[in-house]
Amino acid sequence: MPDVNNVSTGKPKVAGAVYRAARGTTLPTDASTALGGAFVDMGYISEDGVSNTNSPDTEKVKAWGGQTVLVVVNEKSDSFKLTFLESINPNVLETVYGVGNVTVDAINGTISVVANASSLDEYVYVIDMVLKGGALKRVVIPCGSLSEVGDIVYKDNEAIGYELTLECLPDASGNNHYEYIKLASSVTMALALDKSTLSVAHGSTSQLVATTTPAGMRVTWGTSDATKATVDQSGLVTGVAAGSAVITATFGGLTKSCTVTVT
Repeated sequence: MPDVNNVSTGKPKVAGAVYRAARGTTLPTDASTALGGAFVDMGYISEDGVSNTNSPDTEKVKAWGGQTVLVVVNEKSDSFKLTFLESINPNVLETVYGVGNVTVDAINGTISVVANASSLDEYVYVIDMVLKGGALKRVVIPCGSLSEVGDIVYKDNEAIGYELTLECLPDASGNNHYEYIKLASSVTMALALDKSTLSVAHGSTSQLVATTTPAGMRVTWGTSDATKATVDQSGLVTGVAAGSAVITATFGGLTKSCTVTVT
């Protein structure tokens, strides 16, 4: 059933929202573990936040008469668009112009930038945000390649910004980006089954009911022995042959089981 607690906004974490590291840096695998020293803070981004375009390019195959009978996915582009506002942050300048084109002289307090057509480095990017109620979300891009830079505007009443589009290239597993969420401490997760034991006749069915907190979450069902009893993804158990099997329901790392005896 619908739950308003699952509706949220995404705000940047106060300590930093967007980070960059060299490609090949070990990736974080959760939403809350502190990032290693290889990650640098990219500073403020504009109030527009971060936009993710993750839409497949499809081709419809139609039968004689015009009815669509197949949708073929040609490719699935995945990119993030955001505007960096710290125009004298060396990390931002290196992202836009290339590491070899930005020279920082800390002694004399100068930064020199050369603009040319040299290839740009690909990086790991991490985007941290806070959701409603204090939940944390982290987006991890294993290989972000700068594919577009918007017009750079210099005006007396507008902050200089670098509007970038980062194309997410697939990693060794074929994944473009990862998302991790840590629920707020006030949000509990629980799973319960209405029965711990069940008897069902051979060829008959019986319904198991799983209850989740938050309510209405997807539960994955499984059986220890499909030759004795099976279960579909709605929790309906079918007796296959005399004997017993353990039916499991899983959600969010939680598992509950029911021992089924088939007579």
